[in-house]
Amino acid sequence: MSLGLARARVWSLAFACTVISATSVAAQGWNYPSFHHPHIMSREFNFALADGGDAGTALLFQWREGFGIGTELNLDVGFADPDFGDTRFIVGGGFARRLTSATADMPLDVLLTAGVYGAFGDPNLLRIPVGLTVGHRFPLEGAMAVTPYVHPRVSLDFCSNCFDGGDDTGLSINFDLGVDLELSRQLSLRFSALFAGGDLFGDDDGFGISLAWKPAGLSPQ
Repeated sequence: MSLGLARARVWSLAFACTVISATSVAAQGWNYPSFHHPHIMSREFNFALADGGDAGTALLFQWREGFGIGTELNLDVGFADPDFGDTRFIVGGGFARRLTSATADMPLDVLLTAGVYGAFGDPNLLRIPVGLTVGHRFPLEGAMAVTPYVHPRVSLDFCSNCFDGGDDTGLSINFDLGVDLELSRQLSLRFSALFAGGDLFGDDDGFGISLAWKPAGLSPQ
């Protein structure tokens, strides 16, 4: 299979996912992108800044750790300052499992992702997302590389002390379009757009940028 045909298939899948999700598309614990590219990391520390419309600005720290072959655990901790209500404390954990690795015949890396993420303030929000992150790594000059990816996921959302004063439950579809730019084997810049919508908080799209660092001597699995 030619490199041109492989790239065409990658972008065709990304476009298809965009069209499918456009009709109903929220985020992890709050309205911020997942920043989850389709590679299992031995260890990674990610420092992110995101803006989610009415959900305000979020500062986030993410820790990803390889656990066995093809499996990854992750932790999110941060704060969000929305345009309504109190400052939110964000905390959550997740799991990723490699489903496929890119080959000449099927040039896509695919991870299954799942987790439990919360944003605590007034009101409190708990989300349980399950999805796939799909992309492909393209080597560039030297140690640089770029990985475009998509991360659609369905989320079951719980809101306590919600805007009507009671508790509520809803479904949302979370959809990220992202790019991971490897500056070196240890350092990456990550850009991600979030297309968000759900029963509890409506449509609040967002955008985020992060700096990811991998300790020397450790590489993606």
